[in-house]
Amino acid sequence: MKRKLIKAGVLLVIFAAALVVSSLVINRGTGDEIVDMGAPSLPRISFLLDGKTVNTLSGYTEEMEIPSMRDTIIPLGEDGTLTMGLEEGSGSVSGIRYEVYSMDGSEKYTEGKAELPAEGETVSLRLGDVLTEPLEEAVLKVILDTNADQTVSYYTRIILPDDLAAAECLAFAQDFHAKAIAGDESAELGLYLEPGEESDNTTYQVVNIHSDITHILWGDLKPQVLGDVEWDIKECNSVYTSLLAEYQAACTDDSGENKLYNVTEFFRIRYVEGTVYLLDYNRELEKFFDGDAESFDSAGILFGIAPEDIQYEENKDGTAAAFVQADNLWLFDPERAELTEVFSFDSREGADARSRNRNHTVRMLSMDDKGNIAFAVCGYMNRGIHEGQVGTAIYYFDREQSIVEEKAFISSVKSPAVAEEELGKMVYYSQEQDVLYMLADGKLYQTELGEEEQTVLAEGLTEDQYALSEDGSRIAYQTPAAEEGGNAGIQVLDLQSGEGYTVEAADGETVRPLGFVNSDFVYGKSRAEDTGASPAGGEITPMYEVEIRSSGNKEQAKYAFADQGLYITDITIEGNLLTLNRVQKDGERYVTAQPEYVTNNEERQDTKLTLETYTTDIAGTELRLTFADGIEEREPEVTGADLVSEREPLELSIGSDGDTEKFYVYGMGHLAAVCESAGDAVQKAEQVSGVVVSSEQAYVWEKGNRDLVYSTEAAAFAKEGDETSLEACERYMESYDAQRVDLTGCTLDQVLYVVNRGCPLIALTSADHAVLITGYSTTDVTYIDPDSGAAHTVGINEMETMAQSGGNVFIGYIR
Repeated sequence: MKRKLIKAGVLLVIFAAALVVSSLVINRGTGDEIVDMGAPSLPRISFLLDGKTVNTLSGYTEEMEIPSMRDTIIPLGEDGTLTMGLEEGSGSVSGIRYEVYSMDGSEKYTEGKAELPAEGETVSLRLGDVLTEPLEEAVLKVILDTNADQTVSYYTRIILPDDLAAAECLAFAQDFHAKAIAGDESAELGLYLEPGEESDNTTYQVVNIHSDITHILWGDLKPQVLGDVEWDIKECNSVYTSLLAEYQAACTDDSGENKLYNVTEFFRIRYVEGTVYLLDYNRELEKFFDGDAESFDSAGILFGIAPEDIQYEENKDGTAAAFVQADNLWLFDPERAELTEVFSFDSREGADARSRNRNHTVRMLSMDDKGNIAFAVCGYMNRGIHEGQVGTAIYYFDREQSIVEEKAFISSVKSPAVAEEELGKMVYYSQEQDVLYMLADGKLYQTELGEEEQTVLAEGLTEDQYALSEDGSRIAYQTPAAEEGGNAGIQVLDLQSGEGYTVEAADGETVRPLGFVNSDFVYGKSRAEDTGASPAGGEITPMYEVEIRSSGNKEQAKYAFADQGLYITDITIEGNLLTLNRVQKDGERYVTAQPEYVTNNEERQDTKLTLETYTTDIAGTELRLTFADGIEEREPEVTGADLVSEREPLELSIGSDGDTEKFYVYGMGHLAAVCESAGDAVQKAEQVSGVVVSSEQAYVWEKGNRDLVYSTEAAAFAKEGDETSLEACERYMESYDAQRVDLTGCTLDQVLYVVNRGCPLIALTSADHAVLITGYSTTDVTYIDPDSGAAHTVGINEMETMAQSGGNVFIGYIR
C-alpha cells in the first residue's frame, strides 16, 4: 500500500510540473517552442530617510563587482542603524544578511544578519560604527535568501550623517515636485529658477532650471501621477544632495485624451542654515507608445512628446518600419496596417513596477530587406530566464513567423549602466553567418554561435584605434605587423558578410582609422618626423594625409596640406560632410589652424522615413515618424511577437581588462560617460554638473564641492642631481602613495579640487618647467618651484597665465 501511495504522489508531482511547464512552453510544431517570459519574481528593497521611502533597489542573482555599484547613497542613522523595507515579492524571503565593503571592494568591513520582519513591518540593519571618518563612504550589500534556495543581492553606498542635509533636501524636492504637478502658481517656484536662453521653451520633453515657469508647472498638460514616485539619492556630501525621481503620469493632449508618460525628475540642492538653493533641475518626459488609433495620422506614426534620438529603421522597399520608444521595440507594416510589439520588458498590464525598471536599453542592430530585425537588450534584465542578471542579450526577430529567438547572452558583473556603456558600445549579430561580434575592454570578439567558438580578432584597442560605421555594420581597427620588420595596418571588416580588406602603412609611417561615410572608409597617415608639441602642450603626431576608400577597397579621394605646413589632427563626420581639423607647424610646436570642409560623393540610400517635429497647442513640440507616401489613416491591428526557444542561447562571459584605467562620469542621476582620459572626464562632468570617479571609486572631480581656502601644508623641496623640475615634483609626490592622473586640458579652477582633496598638484609652466601647487584661496595660489626650492604665492589670474604657457598640462594625484 505504501508503494502505491508513493507512486501516486510521484504522478501528482509530475502532473503539477507538467501544468507549470505547459503554461510556460508551447510546442509550435516546427522545432521551436513558445516561451512565456513570465512576471518578475525577485523582491525589491528600499530604505527610510526621515520616515520617507528612498532608494528602491532591484535584486541581482550574481555577485556584482563592488566598485561599479555606486548608483545610490543613503546616510546612516545617528546610531549607525538603517531602516529597510521589503517591497514586492518579499513573501518568499527566508533570511536577511548584510555585508559592508570599502568603495574599491578590496576590504570587507563587517557582516551580519537581520531578523525577518512581520508583514508590513520594516527591517533594522544595525551597522554600528562601521564608518568612522566624516564623509567616508562604503558599499552596503544586502543579501536576501528565498524559499526557492535563491540568493539575491542589493547594493547601495552608505555615508555617516554628519554635516549632511539629505532629509531637508529630499523634503524640498518632494514639495517642489508636488507643487509643480499641481500647477500651483502661488507657490513661487520661479524664485528657485534661472530662466534663460539655455532652455527650449517650445517643448515639454526636457524642462530644466533655465525654463520658464509655465513649463515648470506643466502648462496645460494636467499631469496625474500614476502609482508611486520612486526617489533615489544619487550623491550626498556636505555641499549638496542630488536626487532623482522616476514615475509615470497621465497627461492631457490636444484631443482631450489622457496619454501615459514616463517621467524622470532630477534635483541638485544645497541646504545652508535653513536656506535652500536649487543648483540644478531637469525633468524629462517620454510618451509611452501603445499603438492605439490616436498614435497614427495620415502622415505617419505619432510619438508625442519624446526625445529626438529615437531609433528607427526601414527595409529596402518600405514595407516595414521598426522603431524603439521607451525601450520597447515595434514593427509597423504600412501596407497592411499591422503593428507588432517585437520586445518589451513592461508587463502587459504595467501593474508590476518591477517590470518597468529602466536600467536597460534596447538597440536595433540591423534590419534586412524582408524586415527581419537583429537587436540587443543591454543592462538589467527585468524578467525572463535572465531575471536579475546584467548583460547583453542578442535577439533575432523573424518577421514572417512573428517570432523572436534569443541567440546569445553576454553576462556582466558590473552595474547595468557600466555594462551598457562597455558591452553595448559595439555589438553586431550577422544572421547570414550566425556570428556575433562584440568589442569590450579593448578586445574585438568574433563568436560563431552554431559552433560555439570564440576568436579574439584584436586586443588592446583604444578609442583612437578603431572606428565604427553609423549603422554598426562595419568596423575598422588597427592591426600589428603581420611579420617581424613589417608595417602595421588597418583591417576593414563588413560584419554582415564577414568580408573585408587590409590597409597597410608605408615604411616609416602609421595609419589610423577615422570613420565611415556610409560604406566608404576614411583613414589617416602620419610620420614620426612630424611629431611635435600640440596647441595644448602635449605631444602630437598629426596626419599629413587623409584618404577615403570605397567598400571595394578602391581609392576615392585624398586630402593633404603638408606642402602648406598644415596637418590634420582629427575629423568629424556629419552625413556626407567631413570636417578636417588642422594645425599649422610653427617650429617644434603646432598651432590651431582653420579646418577644411569636404563633401564625400557617395550618395545615401533614399529613405521613405523622416523623424520630424510638429507643434500642438497643449503639448508643444511633438515628434512624428513621417512616411514619404503617407499611410492609411485607420487603427492598425496590434499583435505581439512570440518568444521562442529552438536551442539554449549561448551564454558568454567577457573578461575584464583590469589593467586599463577608466574614469566614470555621473551626472543628472545617471552614468553620463566612461572616459580613458581623466581630463576628458572632467570636461564632460562640467557639462552635466556631475562627478568623476576612477575605476577604484576614488573621487577625481566634483562640480562645486571644494573649500574656498585650502592648504596641503606641503614641505618645501628642490631638485636633486640631474633631475628636471617635473621629475623632482614626481619624486616628491611618491610619498603621498596616491594614483597619478593626467588632467591636461582642464582649467585651473577645475584642478584645484584635487588640491582640496589633500594632494598637491603638478602644473607645467612651460614645456621644460614644472611647479607643485600646494594651496589656494579665493584670490591666490601657492606653489613650490623645484628649481629654487622656494614657495611662491601669486594671484589666480597670474597662475592661470603661467599654466596656459605650459599648455594647461596638469598632473593630479587621487586616493
